Formats: sequence, structure tokens, C-alpha cells
Amino acid sequence: MPLSKVDFANILFAGPCNRCCPDCIGHHLPARVNHSNLEQFPPRNITGLIDAVNALHIHRIIFTATNTDPQLYCCEVALLDTLRERIHTGAEYALHTNGALALQKIEAFRHYDKATISIPSFNPHTYARMMGSSDVPDIACIIEQADIPINLSMLLSAHNVGEIPQYLKHCAAIGVRRVVLRKRYAEMREWNILQGEQPKYFYRQNPVYDIDGVEVTYWTFETTTSTSLNLFADGTLSETYLMAEMQEIRATVSDHTSTTKNSPPESGSF
Repeated sequence: MPLSKVDFANILFAGPCNRCCPDCIGHHLPARVNHSNLEQFPPRNITGLIDAVNALHIHRIIFTATNTDPQLYCCEVALLDTLRERIHTGAEYALHTNGALALQKIEAFRHYDKATISIPSFNPHTYARMMGSSDVPDIACIIEQADIPINLSMLLSAHNVGEIPQYLKHCAAIGVRRVVLRKRYAEMREWNILQGEQPKYFYRQNPVYDIDGVEVTYWTFETTTSTSLNLFADGTLSETYLMAEMQEIRATVSDHTSTTKNSPPESGSF
């Protein structure tokens, strides 16, 4: 099978959430793409996504969201089964979640091939400032019960950037083997992190380090060369990696984003 020019396909869920993140990308998107699809099976235009994934030979399909936790979706396993029946052999299915429901829905969690959990901090106070709740998911317990590879994603802000060394040490101690440190979309500040460390390689123009056995990627949305196919909750299908810059919705959100450029949203998936 030929290699795809598209890195991954996102199935984006929308609706009420179990966290309240100030940097949620959903705050910067029009209401029509945030219309809840948490109770809809199958999602709108799923056939369009399946046809595109097969035509483009996309290897990775990600369950993610614009303003909610994908594990709030009513039919995770049923949708995974449908996709595995209709998409080419060898495709990989990943979950991008905040981890709040991982243990409660561990059987569904195990149906994915891999998962990335967004954890900005292991400190309950810092976590609450960035997630709207002080209830930090028990990552060690999730790893123990999940039986699939789990990566962590740390969105960087002034609240948690000073915690990076301790964060990475804790990841190494509990068995996390891959972490992505993500600059917020349109972030103008340059964080002075990973001093003295040399990247072992670059992925899509993002440096990748080996720190105490943990693979650490420092991800910048604006400079990455990643490509993606995105299915939004309203059925919109887009090939623009940065959600807030989609031609289909950019005009709708341009006025809003121009007034919030100093507090930009989390955008895209890795």
C-alpha cells in the first residue's frame, strides 16, 4: 500500500464536556461545528471520511474533539467496529482524551490501538487552573489497566511551564514512554525549556529528545509540516491541519480570534 500524504484523520466530537479548559479550541470555532454529536451513531458524513481514508490510504484514525471528551461519545466501540470493517487493513485507531473516563470506560479504552491523554500537570492546583477541575486522572492506574500504549500531551502555559522537569521525572517513574510538550496555537512567547538537551531527531520540524528514557517532542503548531483530514460534528470534512485556519470557518472566527491572540486555543492533534 502506498504511503499517504496525510498523516492522520480526526473524527471530532462535540458537546458537553467533563472539564472546562480555558484554552479549548471549541471556544474559537462557530457553533455549527460544535453542535453535539455525542448521541449520534454513526457521526454525520462518516461515509465521506471512510471513503477519503481509503482513497488516500491514511494509516491513523483519531477519535478526538473540538470541545468535549471523546469518551463521552455514546458508541465508541460500535464506531470502532464499523471503521475496522470498512477501512483498509492495517489502519491504526487512536484516542485523544483528557482521561477523565478512562478507568470508568476501560473496556472501551482497550479497543483502541493507542491513546494520548492530555495532562497539563500532575499538581491538582495547576491542573485545576488549566482544566477547570482538580481531579487529576490516575495515569499510573490507567497504564496498568489499559494494555495499550499511552502517551501524554502537556499543553504549555505560564501556569505549568516551570513544572516540566518534575513532570517528565514523574512520567519516567510511572512508565510513560512518550510525551508531547505543546505550545498553544499562536503563542508568541518562547519558553526556555529543555536547556542543555540536544534533539535526537526532528519529526515534522519539531525537535524530539530522549530524557531519562522518555521520548519528548516539543510541538509548535504553526511550524509543523503535519497534515490531517478532519471530520467535524456537523459533517464538515476539511484537510486543513490547523482547525482555526480552515477556509470553511476562518471568516466566521476571524473577528473573535483577533481579540484573543494573547490567549490562543489548543488546536490540532498529534
